Amino acid sequence: MKFVTLILLVLLGFSVEEAHAKTVVKVGGYEFPPYIEIVDGRASGLTVELISELNKIQSSYHFELVLTTPIRRFKDYQKGLFDSVFFENPNWGWQQGNNVISNSPVIAIDTEVFIALRQFAKSQAWFDNLEDKTLVGILGYHYPLANYESSPSVLENEYKMTLLSSHKRSIELVLKKRSDCAIVTRSYLNQYFSKYPKSKRLLLVSERVAQTYNHQLLLRPNHTLDISTLYKWVKQALTQGNIAARLKQLGLQQSPLITPLLLTSQTNIAN
Repeated sequence: MKFVTLILLVLLGFSVEEAHAKTVVKVGGYEFPPYIEIVDGRASGLTVELISELNKIQSSYHFELVLTTPIRRFKDYQKGLFDSVFFENPNWGWQQGNNVISNSPVIAIDTEVFIALRQFAKSQAWFDNLEDKTLVGILGYHYPLANYESSPSVLENEYKMTLLSSHKRSIELVLKKRSDCAIVTRSYLNQYFSKYPKSKRLLLVSERVAQTYNHQLLLRPNHTLDISTLYKWVKQALTQGNIAARLKQLGLQQSPLITPLLLTSQTNIAN
């Protein structure tokens, strides 16, 4: 019966290798445009495109997206709901709690910048002191200006920060004069300006960098896929036509391939 099923799969257009079950790699993803954008429960973005490309360039593993949230991602990982995260960094909360995870070298570099209305921010000097200004940030994110504190109560009370789950709304709050300033990912801002070019004339973007994203790959150490192979495949996928063009459009800087690969892992035990 198993042989008959295999023959049917081949006749339907599947190869013998595809007919056998592939090992699944569950990739956790949360609202983080342009990497993950969720509209009506459906995800799109660079991570989704990368997953699709990874499923094309190799036949041993099947990558699939599992949605989580910035705050819930650590508990979901500990529960085994996903195995890997793309465009992530161990310093974003993974060094706290019972997280045992391997990380790759940097695959791409992005930044966070500040934005404000030109009506009020007349020059770059406006961004030098933000202590007397209201800020918009994203719920669950870690910000250097707040010593990487992610507690909503601390950010709201001590740093006068309004926390949202929508990056688009954070920009719109500044445009509507409901906040002085927002912290925005540079790549998403480039995408936003491309879609809403008129807003570019209204907003001043800081030369001051709020944070540099050294994007890495995170992977469960006991998964059958090793971090070295995943890193190699992802670096290959990022050079493919559509994805490479997308990276350039978003202003993302690719990091050079590191060989031989020196692996590191984060093993954190709660006190």
